[in-house]
Amino acid sequence: SYDEFRDRVPVTAYDDVHGDIARMAAGEHGVLTADTIVAFEETGGSGGGRKLIPYTARVLDAFRHALLPWLDDLASNHPAIAGGKSYWAISPAARVKRATAGGIPIGLDSDAAYFGAELAALLPAILAAPPGLAGNSDIDTWRDATCAHLLACEELALISVWSPTFLLELLAHMHLHGERLMAALHPNRATLVKQVLQAAKPDWRALWPQLSVVSCWDQAASRPYADELRDDLGDIHLQGKGLLATEGVVSIPLNGLDWPVLAVESGFYEFRDAIGHCVEGADVTVGGDYDVLLTNWGGLYRYDIGDRVRVHGFAGEAPLLEFIGRGGVTSDICGEKLTEDFVLQALQALRPLGLRFALLMPVQRAYVLVVDAGELPDAQAHATAQRAEAALRANPQYAYARQLNQLAPLTLRRCVAPMATWQQRALAQGRRLGDIKPPALWPNPDDPDLFMAIRV
Repeated sequence: SYDEFRDRVPVTAYDDVHGDIARMAAGEHGVLTADTIVAFEETGGSGGGRKLIPYTARVLDAFRHALLPWLDDLASNHPAIAGGKSYWAISPAARVKRATAGGIPIGLDSDAAYFGAELAALLPAILAAPPGLAGNSDIDTWRDATCAHLLACEELALISVWSPTFLLELLAHMHLHGERLMAALHPNRATLVKQVLQAAKPDWRALWPQLSVVSCWDQAASRPYADELRDDLGDIHLQGKGLLATEGVVSIPLNGLDWPVLAVESGFYEFRDAIGHCVEGADVTVGGDYDVLLTNWGGLYRYDIGDRVRVHGFAGEAPLLEFIGRGGVTSDICGEKLTEDFVLQALQALRPLGLRFALLMPVQRAYVLVVDAGELPDAQAHATAQRAEAALRANPQYAYARQLNQLAPLTLRRCVAPMATWQQRALAQGRRLGDIKPPALWPNPDDPDLFMAIRV
């Protein structure tokens, strides 16, 4: 029974299985799972440390049990997708191929592997950009080639990426370098592309008249970037992806539901409340916030994936879930205990100022708020710091620590292109380009001066 399972199997975190995964990576069989490990995927939280997550054939099957129903629902409600081309982010872009000491690949060859061998064989015929682009380890070469293919594809009907920043950067690259990238286009297509890209705000609908849906993350730290992308896309529908972790799919969006629904056939899920009590999906409370625990076919049992969700209702017995931030991401200099979901809410006060990038990190006995200098004039810096400080004081422990001068006032650091700096850090750690998104809170900065060199 579930009660017996809960009582006899402990909740685990990565540190609990790190030694076992190291044995698996060395090539040892029968560790955590009897299934053969086909690959490891690499992940890391906002704190930085690399983690290897084992993938078996049944783990990939579990991804398909969520992916295919989502695609079926999407095509049923946006039938134009079936008649056009699709762009799927080739996540390994800019990653050098690696393997463990036991010879097991680190990273799948491409996102096509999630479709299975039979469907993956059909993908090249509908892709706007060929899978071979994943072989480009140089990010500039990859970006040029990807943008050139997209500019040439007038039948583009679906774009599926992970982070909205990934697509925002591709669109910006097309806008800035389109004239150079369209050299190989048919003259008629080149004329249209030039007209679109010469505008201060390109009309992407004119460039891709069949484009029906853009799919990407749109919750928690990704929300401001998704909002910007919605504005750029105009009447092109942007659909949020729900919650997909490296360890497995948690929720998927379906037409007619206000929030993504639990992917009930992709694993066994438990939800842990603030006092540590765990329940199954059918027993969660509407309005409650929970940590997600996953048991999957890769040898992870009651594994804390580190994500927090809020329940907004049910579809049958399956809960509707909003991703609200990373669980366990807490900064505590002197008892203030700032959590990422609280910081996310506090920084919403800065969104009307046009700030997309806003990252809070502790440095000595104060907090530093890193923002993009291009988004915040120097004249507004002091007032913005005061506004952020006032928002953080909604946490009574933070307010008390400030009152006692245990914490110094928040400082604001205006930086040039902090998003690019964060991406370079993540790529150097082996992260996938399409997965990179900045957190709202960096509680244990391994390099507090990461943004210092570009301060203005």
